[in-house]
Amino acid sequence: MRKLTPSSPELLTKLLPLDRLDEDGLALYRDVAALTDERAFREGAVRLMDRLCELGYMRRLSRTEADGSVSLKYRNLLTLDTVSISVELPRTVEPQRAEPVGPLQTAESAPESGRIEGTADRRDDGPRAAMSLSLLRAVAASSRRTDLAGALGHLYDLLKEAVGADRVALSMSKALVNSQATNLTEFRDVCASEEDDQVAPPQIRERVEANGEPFSIEDIRRDSRHFPAGARGSLAIAPLKAEAYVYGTLGVWAVRSHSFDANSLAILQFVAEFAAGLIKRRLEVEELIFVDQTCQIHNRRYFDEQLEREIERCKRTGTSMALLIGDLDDFKLVNDTLGHAAGDSVLRQVGKILSENARQVDIVARYGGEEFGVILPDVSQEGAFVVAERIRSTIAMHAFITGSEQQPTWDMTISIGGAIYPLDASSKIDLVDKADRIALYQAKRLGKNRATMYQDTQS
Repeated sequence: MRKLTPSSPELLTKLLPLDRLDEDGLALYRDVAALTDERAFREGAVRLMDRLCELGYMRRLSRTEADGSVSLKYRNLLTLDTVSISVELPRTVEPQRAEPVGPLQTAESAPESGRIEGTADRRDDGPRAAMSLSLLRAVAASSRRTDLAGALGHLYDLLKEAVGADRVALSMSKALVNSQATNLTEFRDVCASEEDDQVAPPQIRERVEANGEPFSIEDIRRDSRHFPAGARGSLAIAPLKAEAYVYGTLGVWAVRSHSFDANSLAILQFVAEFAAGLIKRRLEVEELIFVDQTCQIHNRRYFDEQLEREIERCKRTGTSMALLIGDLDDFKLVNDTLGHAAGDSVLRQVGKILSENARQVDIVARYGGEEFGVILPDVSQEGAFVVAERIRSTIAMHAFITGSEQQPTWDMTISIGGAIYPLDASSKIDLVDKADRIALYQAKRLGKNRATMYQDTQS
């Protein structure tokens, strides 16, 4: 896994997926690229990466303060590279004490651009101290469950009983939903459905996700801008936040107004923080389980699971998909001539080329040894061949760095076989067989360094 540091506009362009930025993000990039002061540039780079996190193309991994500076670590979700940056903290920071405005500011009293937060979580002797030991133990017990859905469901039930809520809603952030580097189906299983929008309306959820602060409405009838006609009761929402990254929101609703006191709001925040920690841990485990540590792309296990899901999706929607299987030509010569370290270097570079030449929705993986697989949803045979040929030609033209003094670079080619579901196959096993055993074999037999679709073998 590469660990990189953006220290110049040129490096920003190389390290960050800037082509995924929206209009506001591009304007921010232009401002950052024009900065000449190093400290201002680093601060701007952090804002830029946070923007990419919001869009779902990066993820903040950690934030550490030490010796007057803060070190931030991000993951590029397209290349799986780790990007680190350090920024000096302000020399003097005056602590600000909140005015005593009640448990949480309401939508009416809170300034539009200000933070919406409770005073409860700012006091060491406040409501958090009032949480019962039995509740704390019950919350902690959820971490012993092996399934994320079960652990979150356990917290869901505890919270509902502890704060006296009529309904609870757990929602996944847009950034997490759009991320192609995660497989949190268990999280989705317990997330709110559209009918739960009364508990946590989309506009309010998005606001909580954006500022990472809790939100409360004591009487919905007095502030019903985001609710359907006749809505009533009280509402509180907290971010599922761990190390400055917001994974979603946790909301509670009660039919009575003014149902949630300061202690209830503190419990909501505590449970939300604990749930976020469970989600973060699951993501880290998934990264170990589903990422090939040599190539830093997905592995065979993840690929097989996603292939099954994609075929099921095609059955439901009546769409088609393509499977490409590529095998490096004469790769054994690299290991035999220069050693396995050189071979691993070539494999990493091939993984990067595959990722760069695939679409955001495509799934790239190391299929085994020197074999690679690509799943292309919603694509025709012609479109799949274009992708396969682009990958083949890019690899053929690339000078692979070996790290060996004996031979610093190595020329490599790849043969690719492809098949379309449901045009060429009726099942996962049949699709793999057509792409691998028939189309790829044909590409090898005809001289290697070529892309062949299954239909081409039938003429």
